[in-house]
Amino acid sequence: MVDEEPADMHIPDNYIEHTLKNSKSLPPVTWTNWWKELNYLSVAILTMSPSIAIYGALTTKLRWETAAFAIFYYFFTGLGSYLETDMILVSHFLSLGITAGYHRLWSHRSYNASKPLQVFLALAGAGAAQGSIRWWARGHRAHHRYIDTDLDPYDANRGFWWCHVGWMLVKPRRRPGVADVSDLSRSAIVRWQQRWYVPLILVVGFAIPSAVPGCLWGDWHGGYVYAGAMRMCAVHHSIFALNSLAHWLGEAPFDDRHSPRDHLVTALVTFGEGYHNFHHQFPTDYRNAIRWYQYDPTKWFITGCAKIGLASHLKVGVTWPLGVVDRWGKPNALKCTFFFTGFSG
Repeated sequence: MVDEEPADMHIPDNYIEHTLKNSKSLPPVTWTNWWKELNYLSVAILTMSPSIAIYGALTTKLRWETAAFAIFYYFFTGLGSYLETDMILVSHFLSLGITAGYHRLWSHRSYNASKPLQVFLALAGAGAAQGSIRWWARGHRAHHRYIDTDLDPYDANRGFWWCHVGWMLVKPRRRPGVADVSDLSRSAIVRWQQRWYVPLILVVGFAIPSAVPGCLWGDWHGGYVYAGAMRMCAVHHSIFALNSLAHWLGEAPFDDRHSPRDHLVTALVTFGEGYHNFHHQFPTDYRNAIRWYQYDPTKWFITGCAKIGLASHLKVGVTWPLGVVDRWGKPNALKCTFFFTGFSG
């Protein structure tokens, strides 16, 4: 396989200004042209699962066996004890495919994962139905590199609902900024998932959640509705909150020049991704929460994988190495410098 040249190798220093000046964006979406500007594939995907879930919840009883299966499945994966309903349990399991896989492993390379762990995360990510690893990471790297500009695919300056879901429902108004994903193109597992992505969505996203309750206690319909469609809808909006809620709710203790914020509510919604101001300042740190009391089950999952040899080289950094803190003991905004200090463990 010939190595792919990094996409950002030859971009100029003034790339953002140059691109915005010399390239035209699509016209604004208005009441007279909205139907021409819709991304109908995304609209179909994002409306199908809630439609099935709403109809199914009105017509299908949630059996305790299905809930018990989800609890067992949750504990079997060794991810914790946050228990509510089968839909939330299974959605949290598959959310790890995005948070621990797509986000912290493949987008930011914050740790190394063994091949079995990579396969597990690639399958779980496919079951979340949010695009392939390569597509998701390319957009996310552009988001970090061009944060709060027109080259950011989910620019927070365009409003809460735009960066939550609007950017997927309409055609991109402008091509996202250049972001290199040549490292992902060299990964056999990433290429395999890209090739078989649609069948994997159907198998992991719907067939398995339907088949296990169906084969064991005859609840095919309940598995399809609650662990399939409703779970998928919950996963979608949980992860979408990374682009919306995490840029709207909370404080900016590490860098107040940009929109990312830290807040416990966002962490609860996004499976630990809520300390977003920290994350944008230190994106290659495998943690999102750096305090022992902060909620970050994705960090706990990665740490647990490292303990049993499935993950290694967990990257950490010093968040305020110069000792610059305010009178509340928090790091002063604009004065936090990232120093890579090695690997955890």
